[in-house]
Amino acid sequence: MSASAPPPARYSSAAIFLHWLLAALLLFQLSLGWRLETLANVPQFIAFQLHKSVGIAILLFSLARLGIRLAVPRPAPVAASPALSFLASATHALLYFVMIAGPLTGWIVVSTAPVRVQTLLFGMVPWPHLPLGAGWNKPAEAAHSLIAWLFVGLVVLHVAGALRHHMLRDDVIGRMMPRAVASRRGLTIGAIVALLGGAGALAAAKLWPFSAPPPRTAPQTELTAAVENAAEDILANAAAALPAPVNAANDAQAEAEAGKTAAAATPWRVQAGGKLGFRADYSGMPVEGSFQRWDADIVFDPEDLPGSTISVTIDLASVDSADSERDNMLASDSFFDVAAHPRARFRSSRVTHRGGNAYRAAGTLAFHGQNKPVTLDFTLDIKGDEAKATGSATLSRTAFGVGSGQWASTDDIKDAVAVTFSFTAKRAAR
Repeated sequence: MSASAPPPARYSSAAIFLHWLLAALLLFQLSLGWRLETLANVPQFIAFQLHKSVGIAILLFSLARLGIRLAVPRPAPVAASPALSFLASATHALLYFVMIAGPLTGWIVVSTAPVRVQTLLFGMVPWPHLPLGAGWNKPAEAAHSLIAWLFVGLVVLHVAGALRHHMLRDDVIGRMMPRAVASRRGLTIGAIVALLGGAGALAAAKLWPFSAPPPRTAPQTELTAAVENAAEDILANAAAALPAPVNAANDAQAEAEAGKTAAAATPWRVQAGGKLGFRADYSGMPVEGSFQRWDADIVFDPEDLPGSTISVTIDLASVDSADSERDNMLASDSFFDVAAHPRARFRSSRVTHRGGNAYRAAGTLAFHGQNKPVTLDFTLDIKGDEAKATGSATLSRTAFGVGSGQWASTDDIKDAVAVTFSFTAKRAAR
């Protein structure tokens, strides 16, 4: 039986290539993860997609690197004290843990997020979600963050150990360098280049361009909507100023009813604490949110529905879905396009009674540069000078052009969006 072959003096070419490739990708990924917190709207979304793509690449390359480590002979460990040998082994083991567990926890976070955005590796290859429940999301998110900080500590230990060996002339760095770098001076230059390369990978993520589309200089649709609304006001005021047709037989009765109408409908003031929310369906999962800033002008009386009007103005930038990244995406021009259309407005044209305390307000919603008919169904409980209202409406997001590019399809985000509201109002003094 022949004796086993001695361990090689250097790592294999594949191991060397993957070592330096992973080092660059990991440092770039770490820096990109920190930068995500400073971006918003479309740039943040683009950066997040790149972060996911690089993470999956790190996972695949790390599994390949681990396979080579297990299958291909590697140099023998450098002689050192038991404590240093244990520290070196633990650092290497934890680096493999970070390289694999980091992307895995990120994959879990993406797969279990309330809005599961499709991952396209570098914008080309679809990557599936893991079949896990929403309960995995928070623990995975916490673990992903801790792993990032663990990686920082391991990088410091790993680099310090390599430089220590180089200063002691153990030639450890040479085992992970190309064969052409063999001299002492070559290894020193190689170590400096490696350090500069690591710094360059960190800087690259900070300088990587994530540009949003250029701003629209003339949002004609919003201008058109404003002109149409102004025209409606002018026509309504003009119609009100015109004398009514004379009917001698009914003139006295019409004047009496007009006087009754003018006296009946009264303004109401919405009180703090109300909620205007929405609910959409994304890949079979409900996504809920609300608007923190909105106002309503209400003139209403059950006995004077022809004289009752409802007008609501919504600050779209105040959208809150309990996820800042998703809120930024909703505010971007892929969805609400807040920069061009900062507000949505509903104005009723007719209020009707549906029985009991149920009513319906038909009107027009100006949203995302579009004016479309919308119907609000609501219930109203009036006690003295206080009223409590709850209601809902269903909107077609595609009818208003909300969701462009990859979001235009209704395969992932359904077309119907439910809008709900509840508030308390008090009768204003005349």
